[in-house]
Parts: sequence; C-alpha cells; structure tokens
Amino acid sequence: MKRKICAFMMGIVLLLSLASCNLSFTNPNFDISSVLTDDANYEIIQTNITKTVEEVKKSCVGVYVELDNSASIGSGVIYKMIDKNTNEDATEDSTDVLCYVVTNEHVINSTGSSRASYYVYLGNDDYIKADPVGSDATNDLAVLTFSVDLTDYDLTACEMFEDESNLALVGNFCIAIGCPLDLNNYNYVSIGNISKVSLGEIMHTAAINPGNSGGALFSVNGKLIGINARKNTIIEEGSELVPIEGMGYAIPIWTAKKVISDIETNNQAIIRPTLGVTVQTVNVTLNEEDKNRLPNTIINDDEGAYNDLKQGVVITAVTIDGNAYKAKSNDDLAEGGLRVGDVIYKVNDTVITRNDDISYEIGITMPGDKMNIVVFRQLTDGWHAFNYEVVMNA
Repeated sequence: MKRKICAFMMGIVLLLSLASCNLSFTNPNFDISSVLTDDANYEIIQTNITKTVEEVKKSCVGVYVELDNSASIGSGVIYKMIDKNTNEDATEDSTDVLCYVVTNEHVINSTGSSRASYYVYLGNDDYIKADPVGSDATNDLAVLTFSVDLTDYDLTACEMFEDESNLALVGNFCIAIGCPLDLNNYNYVSIGNISKVSLGEIMHTAAINPGNSGGALFSVNGKLIGINARKNTIIEEGSELVPIEGMGYAIPIWTAKKVISDIETNNQAIIRPTLGVTVQTVNVTLNEEDKNRLPNTIINDDEGAYNDLKQGVVITAVTIDGNAYKAKSNDDLAEGGLRVGDVIYKVNDTVITRNDDISYEIGITMPGDKMNIVVFRQLTDGWHAFNYEVVMNA
C-alpha cells in the first residue's frame, strides 16, 4: 500500500512538473519566431560567422581536372589577382585579370595521363580554363592561374594570416570551405575548432571530405590559415578497424606562402632535396629501455646552456653519400658527417623536438640551399655539441 501511495504521489509530482514545463512553452505571450528574427541576436551571429563566410567565399573556387578517360575534382582559393593592363593588384572594375589559385598537388596530379585539362569552377555550371604554374609534391601544393573579367564575377583574393605566433591558433574556431564529394556542393561551409598546430600541419575538427582537398581553412575573422589536404577516418586496433571523427589536416599558411613563392619563381614542378637520414622521435622516458639516447646533462656552448632535452630526434640510419653523410664541420671530432645515434638539436633557427620539425625544414629547402644543423653526440667522455653545414644537393 505504501508503494502504491508513493507511486501515486510521484506521478502527481511528475504531472505538475510537466504541466509547469508546458506552461512555459504555451504561454500565449511568447513568440518563438522572435528568437530567429530578433535583430540583436541575429547581428551577433552575422558578425561572427555569417558575414565572414559571405566575404571569404568570394575567394574560393572549385577545381576540375579532365584526364584521358576520367576526371577529378577538388577545391582551391584565390590568393592573388593581377590586372594585366597595369600589372598591379586588380580592382572590382578590372576587366582583364589574372587570378592565382593555390590547391593541392594531388588534386591536379595527372601522372599516367597523356592529356590533362584544368578548369576552375565558379558555380552555376561556369567553368573557366586554367593553366598550371607549377607544383610541389613534397608539400602537396600547386598553383593554377585563370583569366577573368571582374565586372562579370564577384571574386576577391583572400587575406592571409600573418601572425607568427601560430600556436595561439589552438582552440580557436575555424571555417572550411570547399567542394566535398562533387561540384554540386560548391563552396560548402563547415565549422570546427583548431585542435593542434605544428610547424608542418594544422589539425582541426571542421568537416572535410573528398573534394575538400586544396580548399581553404579560414579563421573566424576571415584570414586564410591553411589549405585542407587530408583527414583521418579510420585506424586499426588489433584486428578491428575503428572509425575516427574530427581529425582533418591542413597545410599551414606559413608553409603555403613559402611554397607558393618557390613555385612562382621556378614556374615548374619542384623537386625538393633530401637530407639522407632516417630519424626517430625519442622521449626521455624511453631512455631506460631504448637503444637511442638523449643527453642526460645540459651541454654548454659559446652562447650559454642548451635547454635540457625532454624529447628529441635521434638519427637511426644515414644514407651513404647522401647530403647528411657529406656534411662538414670545423670540429675535428665531427669528421665524417652526421652519424647514427646523433641527436638533432637544431636545424637553422628551429629547435627540433619531433620528426615533423625535420620534415618541415627539409620540405622548404631548394636544391643548393645550405642547412645549419646542430647535433649532440655521445663520445667516451660524454656528450658534445657539433655544428654542421649541409649542402642540400638534389
């Protein structure tokens, strides 16, 4: 009997709770449409996202490549517009404009095809013939150009992110624009946040899919911060394949700007030189069990003390007669170039803590460039620092 009374009382309380909820939603003085049309609310939304998207979409295009018996699509972003008559930046009333588009190398790659035709897509079934300027397979970037009359099209060049303190990007919102799956999804917009930033890559959660390759990744204030290139969708755990969400990757703008400049200067496909080493990222916690080692003490140089290493990159193999093998140093103890077991501390001005840092520095060198590399090497009397000059021959 007590259970019945308790159940009855709980039922009454629940009904009263539901009734009170109902009252709040059925109040005749409440108009839900005001939430969607209230000027103050809409102005905030429009200022933060909608207005930015409205502007930056004017620099985004689709990329269509027609091959022998097939075609591929991708995305791109206009980064420069030159008035052919004045050879200066184009204005909205320029009638003969050369537009420069950056996209992924794998979007325009025509390997195995005897013929390839390139187009930019501007929506509404409007294709304009494009010409390849050059590409860089190492960094997966390419540049196309096309000509247009700006009195016929509402196009602009994007504004590039300039802040060198790139790690401050982490946690901020970002906007991806591209053509996922097909050109019917021209200038598709997705929003996420920046999860991780390294020298060579930006990881983010904005939805990207096949077709987004080469498309823009913008900050919420409309600055181009990266070029979308790939995503992780699945990993193998034991015998199972596990799906992954929210792991898209973009080539950072600081890499893209350097590569674009190299492509424009060389006006062809760029073949980057290699260092000629195999490396492994090592953490100090692995020192006890792994054959690779990091210095256990701080090593001094002429300018003071090096930072105590918590994580670093160790050389595990050196290619005979490669660029690292031929590296030169003024120190007699450093004769013979880089060696297996060397800990790479610095490349040029970049302190190296992981493999990606090395890849970034190598990926922006041109044949003939010189790299300054500082390594730590363990000799019989302890760890020594050596400075090498490496000529990056092709």
